[in-house]
Formats: sequence, C-alpha cells, structure tokens
Amino acid sequence: MYVDGKRIQLRRRPPHATVSIITHRQEFVKMDEYLESYYAEYAVTFLKPKTLTFEESWQQVLNEMDLQFHKTKRSIYYECMAFGGNSEFWEDMSNEERLQYFKWCYGFAIRYIGYNGTDTNIMFAYVLEKANRHVLEVYYLPITNSLQRKIYSHIRSPSGGYLLAKGLSGNFIYETVHTSQPYLSHYQFWIERGGQTAYSSLQEDFYQQVAENYHVKRGESISPTWYTCNAQKRRYNRYEGDEYDQLYLPDDD
Repeated sequence: MYVDGKRIQLRRRPPHATVSIITHRQEFVKMDEYLESYYAEYAVTFLKPKTLTFEESWQQVLNEMDLQFHKTKRSIYYECMAFGGNSEFWEDMSNEERLQYFKWCYGFAIRYIGYNGTDTNIMFAYVLEKANRHVLEVYYLPITNSLQRKIYSHIRSPSGGYLLAKGLSGNFIYETVHTSQPYLSHYQFWIERGGQTAYSSLQEDFYQQVAENYHVKRGESISPTWYTCNAQKRRYNRYEGDEYDQLYLPDDD
C-alpha cells in the first residue's frame, strides 16, 4: 500500500535472511565503477581487503593458483555470493551483532565456495551498510579439480568421425575427469554442489547453518521438484507433480 508516494506496511513481515549467487562474465571496468559508486554511498567494512582493481584481483587468483581456464563467449569469469535480509531482520541488531552475523556468513561462504575450505579463490569480501540495507558481497572464482568429458561411441558419422555416445534416455553420456591442477569452471563447480538442485541445497544449508540461529522464517519452496533438494522436499512436503510443479509445467502444445 502506498500513501503520498510512500510505501506503508500494513502488517509486519516476518524477518528473512537471504543468500544469492550472481554470475559475471568479464565486466571488469564496469564492476570497478559499480564498486566506486557503492563506496561513496555506503559505509564499507572489508572482511577480505580489496587492494587491486577488479581485473588485477581476478588475474592474481588465476596466476597464483595456476588455474586452467578455457575461455568462450559464454564463460563465467567470477561469481558473487551475496548475503542480506529484510528490514525486520536488522531492526533489533546492534552494529556489533550485525557485523558478527556477517562474519558468520563469511565463514559459511568459505566452507561452501572456498577452494578446499580456504579463501584462496576469494578475491575480496566487504559489508555495505546504509540505513536499513545491509549486504555482504563475497567475490570469488568457482574452482574445481574435476571436469566432465563427453564419451564417444564406436559408431562413425557419414563424415568419418565418431559420434557421441548416448544413454538409454537419449542424453549424451559424460565421464568425470579428476586432475591435480584446478580448473576455473562455473558449470562443473555447481555440478559438484548438486547440479539442478544446487541452488536449493545452498538455500537449505545456509538456513540450517546460519539463518536458523536467528529464528528467521523460511518462505515457501515453490520451485519445480526437480530443482528442489531432498531436505527442502521433506520440510515443505513437496512431491513430484504437486500443485507447484503444475504451475511450472510447459503447455502440451
């Protein structure tokens, strides 16, 4: 509801804590400009300092970790794990309690997206604060020691090359290859964290490890069940073909 252009909340919302993933291609100069504008507008507290430009920070991690990176037009170069919450979540927190909460979140980020449980693949991390808006942004490179490789069949194409192998479902077959030298690979990184259910698993793990300690409410899980991890299915009594799945099913025609 709006009165004289101002939003009026008729009923108090339950407090919510949030985590999200934002993917980026290169966009280095654009991101430096974005951060400079934030520094001018928000109070900034670094949990891992930013001492170089965005591109230099990215290149430093790439070089120090000797990463393999196969660039394409659609390659994801880095990601941001962002933590926040609604105004009701922050209203009873002191500055010290809020900073401690974000330190918990940063610890969760290191465990979840850190390379072998370290911050070596994290470029920098900072807390932005202004009035009722408080956000922790953790910028990192998604790094893995495995890749998926297509398997070829023994059947040749008309041109003479071997065709890709397919399973009984008609989908291409892949094998996982492990290496000692790490890869920068957004796709494989999230395959290892659940694939289609990776985002649901992230939300559930964050809730159980961090947010639940602050007695926050969880919203309904209305993603199709093939995108929903087992823990959320159990908690929300979800099942294949339920009313939420029906909302997302494509039309027959």
